Amino acid sequence: MKKFVYISIFPVPYNVKYCYLLQKYFDTEFWFYIDIFQKDSYRPEWWKVDIGDKCKILKNVFFINSRKFFTLNIITELNRFDPDIIMLGGFTIPSNYFAYLWGKRHNKKVIIFTERVRTNKGELKKNNLFRRFIKMLYRNIDMVIVPSEDTIAQFKDVFGYKEKVVLGNYPIDLEKYFAHNYRTKKDFYTYLFPNRLIEIYNPLLAIDIFYEIQKKYHDSKLLINSEGNLLTKCKELIKKYNLENNVEFLSEIKSWEELHLVYKRADIMILPALFSNGNISISEAMASGLGIVISNKIMGRSGAFITNGYNGFKCNPTKEEFVECIENYIKNPSLFVEHANINRLKVKPYSIEETAVRFNDLVKNHFNN
Repeated sequence: MKKFVYISIFPVPYNVKYCYLLQKYFDTEFWFYIDIFQKDSYRPEWWKVDIGDKCKILKNVFFINSRKFFTLNIITELNRFDPDIIMLGGFTIPSNYFAYLWGKRHNKKVIIFTERVRTNKGELKKNNLFRRFIKMLYRNIDMVIVPSEDTIAQFKDVFGYKEKVVLGNYPIDLEKYFAHNYRTKKDFYTYLFPNRLIEIYNPLLAIDIFYEIQKKYHDSKLLINSEGNLLTKCKELIKKYNLENNVEFLSEIKSWEELHLVYKRADIMILPALFSNGNISISEAMASGLGIVISNKIMGRSGAFITNGYNGFKCNPTKEEFVECIENYIKNPSLFVEHANINRLKVKPYSIEETAVRFNDLVKNHFNN
């Protein structure tokens, strides 16, 4: 059995589970530069999980700046484990480059898993001097895995990695969601805003949207995230609209394994984001069978999952358009079952179990072994 190591920033729960499912195919270890709470304080406490004996936090890590790490311990660990395949989470972490050099020196296969590169306005970046420099540094990389079709074009053609670029995906912890019941006709519905309370996700507009729905359907409920810098403003707006009895902040989750129960309580997800590279919450809502209304400003695979009117609704992030889309579910509740059946089939291949199978196949096919 070949040895495989994935080197990433911090141990999110779905990656920890992924490490242990990959043991079926590789002698696998996952290494992380930091504990999840060292530099990523917006993650809630219930994201903390036992990482077991196959995952580890690297030692003596120095922070150059945001998400740029340096440690010589990575060489020590590579010499100890002696992996056949190394996968690195991104091109621009200095110690990832040391791991790449170690791999090339020892005739190992080295993979980069990377996301699309966008400007602050959400536009895909073009090639420039910095990207050409990165390409020169990693000129002998064996494979570049990207999570969406628009990223394939960027790295294959714009950045010039050509046939080395393949489509892959992050693992998503979905198994418990698939067991949720279909939503059916009710006198009122429960709405879910699952993302952090930050500007790009537009939680204040989500509250405005819910207020318009609640005025017409008085017993409607809103479940809303409790993390983010707009929490105070959200509470003020809820008080202004006199919605305190209709809105519940999700502050009582005790563990990662309880997260799916939040979705189970809801009927319709609303996400009027101003911009996003993609959200796992959309995949979780699809697996759970929620009705889905999202902004057309959500990029990547999770945004592309939803086709307006086919398996959910996508619209401009405005109050009027969101309310109109929500009314489609209220007036035609058979859409819940129709969309759930489509969406569960769409996201099934991205579950942790299916992702492990696909990664094994991807490695075998690309490296012909």
